[in-house]
Amino acid sequence: MPGSTTLSMSERSGYSRWAGDIDNIDLQIAPKEPGSEGWFSGRKGLVLRILVLGTLFVFGLILGYVIRRSTHGVPSKVLDSLQQDYSQDISQQLMNKMKAENIETNLRWLTNQSHVGGSEESLAMARQIRQKLRDFGFDATQLKRYKVLLSYPDRTKPNTVSFVEGDNTLFHTTGQQYSDLSLFQPYNAYSPNGTVEGKLVYANYGRMEDFKKLVDKGINCTGRIVMMRYGKIYRGDKVEHAAAAGAIGVVLYSDPADYAINGANDTYNVSWWLPRDGVQTGDIRAGMGDPLTPMYPAIENVARLPESEANLPTIPSQPISYKDAEQFLNMLDGQTAPIDWRGGIKNVNYKLDQTDNNDRKMKLEVYNKRLTKDIYNVIGTIRGAVEPDRYVIVGNHRDAWTYGAIDPSSGTACFLELARALGQMVQSGWRPRRTIILASWGAEEFGTIGSTEWVEENINELSEKAVAYLNIDAAVNGNQTLWAGASPHLSQVIQEAAKQVPCPHHEGMTVYQQWAKSLPVEPRKSDSPPKVLSLHNGVKRSDWDAFLLLAGISSLDVSYTKDPNLNVPFYPVYHTQYETFDYMKRFIDPDFSVHLGTVRVLGETALRLADSFVLPMNCSLYADALSTYVSDLETHYGKSNLHDNLFLGYLKHAVSQFSQASETMQEVIATADRTNPLVVRSHNDKLMQMERHMLNPSGLPGRPQYRHLLFAPSQHDSYSGATFPGLVDAIEDGDWVAAHQQLSIITVTIESAAKNMDDGVIKGQ
Repeated sequence: MPGSTTLSMSERSGYSRWAGDIDNIDLQIAPKEPGSEGWFSGRKGLVLRILVLGTLFVFGLILGYVIRRSTHGVPSKVLDSLQQDYSQDISQQLMNKMKAENIETNLRWLTNQSHVGGSEESLAMARQIRQKLRDFGFDATQLKRYKVLLSYPDRTKPNTVSFVEGDNTLFHTTGQQYSDLSLFQPYNAYSPNGTVEGKLVYANYGRMEDFKKLVDKGINCTGRIVMMRYGKIYRGDKVEHAAAAGAIGVVLYSDPADYAINGANDTYNVSWWLPRDGVQTGDIRAGMGDPLTPMYPAIENVARLPESEANLPTIPSQPISYKDAEQFLNMLDGQTAPIDWRGGIKNVNYKLDQTDNNDRKMKLEVYNKRLTKDIYNVIGTIRGAVEPDRYVIVGNHRDAWTYGAIDPSSGTACFLELARALGQMVQSGWRPRRTIILASWGAEEFGTIGSTEWVEENINELSEKAVAYLNIDAAVNGNQTLWAGASPHLSQVIQEAAKQVPCPHHEGMTVYQQWAKSLPVEPRKSDSPPKVLSLHNGVKRSDWDAFLLLAGISSLDVSYTKDPNLNVPFYPVYHTQYETFDYMKRFIDPDFSVHLGTVRVLGETALRLADSFVLPMNCSLYADALSTYVSDLETHYGKSNLHDNLFLGYLKHAVSQFSQASETMQEVIATADRTNPLVVRSHNDKLMQMERHMLNPSGLPGRPQYRHLLFAPSQHDSYSGATFPGLVDAIEDGDWVAAHQQLSIITVTIESAAKNMDDGVIKGQ
């Protein structure tokens, strides 16, 4: 432009997202022409400028108001969604969608053939369950494979038990002749094969105290075959105790004193008691997961232990019926068994051993095979709407030794109906706040293998994201009352869930009321709450093992069970060929109302954990449990005995710190700013992680898979448990140096858990 002044801005270094790589800008400013003042000069211009500025100001106010309304409206909706909470209306919808007739249909299908873990039948069922989850509307499904070591009998060469005299066989078991070829002959999984022959000893239930009594009576088990009745403790521990006593083989049977208390004429199919030829199958291995890949998932690229180095049984074992047991017990002509050792087989005078001049011997022939097989888990996912990275997991195992009408298929039938109802809820527009995962596990009967491998493979993610694991196994093994075992801080949520469910048998009552009546915490109090057991104590091994004991994920297990005053082990036809749909339909739950009540409690519990804004976990209940555990320790071993060898003061102080921190935390949660989802999530994470703080990464001495310092199976009975197991094991062994070490680890761990609740690392002491 003529007469203009050019100002040049030099190129600047660096990247400009506004002008790419071109930063040379020329500004040309023209000089004023004379007489060009225009509209905004002078007094008139001043007035115009004021009017324009006023107009712009008013326009700005209006625009700001509109923008403020529009921008603040979105966060309001987001905040509402972030505050999604448990709804009684949603709860009722879920309950109404579950139907007893659907559960009955499920069970009839599940029990039409045997489906042992690792079999083609089990795989076919896994594929069908996966397809059902897809059809129900789950967001994702997965069929997850693992290669594991399983154990089966040889179909061409049945295991036999006989008694012989010289070269003569006086009696031998005939084995079971099944028309259904999918059924295996009864056996003890993982028993080594082999043939052994020796004199017989009767050892009652095979507990440690039973073997001690034999020693006290001068009876030596070395080189002998030991016969024991099922019940009281895990079958694998019976075999281990016999091996430790020097036995060369084991024979197990179900005594009518425990499994047919009204006599042989009052058994299935007249009543629910076990017939004379019923035989209980089951595994006898200690531990959980694949025997060849402990602590690691059994996937293709993982190294395996040689079988010789794996934790496997060392002597052969075989189960028989009480019909056959009668013949062998009558071989015995030695010392008379104590009164409480005598079972219910007529025509048997229960003796402990054979006299020196009794030359008859028992011969045990086992032809089991250990094979590497593929097993499968089915995983179905419903994505959470607000916190998809927080998982509530519901699981049930699929495999059964025979037809499994109770264990596990009563649970599988409920599991499928819960899945169907949840899928319908999602299709109608609802989503849980947190992600719900449903898992059908493979090969649980061989030592909770499917679930353990999945936990081992995903332990890092689960440790960060899993809220809780809810297990349903033999969901309906009786029809008297609900039964539950849980991590201490989950006991309240399942009690509250049971209050919402109508009792199957008593109109006007809830499941909670019947439960409190049948299993009260304090029997003398009319308003006593129902008892929720600790999972580690008196609870059958199941798929919660790895979640709680290895990964520290808070867990619970729920079922309906028999009259607690009926002092018999579990249900009579447990793991036998008589565990059929007909048995369930005729003698336990004819209209499947008990199944419906059970799955409604499970579904309601899952819903509360998945949908509640604040997780329904009460850490004060965990503190109460810790105090009880310390008192029980002193009571069991004697205060004076413990105080002579151990100082429990620091442990008690740590428990006191934990109690104070938990009370404070419950108060903080109760008064938390619910308009701030981040604050609430922080509190939830502390509740979720609390169980994890009770883990020792190194595990228990000699048992690295069991990392929980408070809970673990007993060394001598995997069906029961020990509180402070590392400490208790050391005390039982009389190793006070190891006891001091374990006490220190427990104390420091509880102190650390207390600090975590109270932000102790930030605050300091």
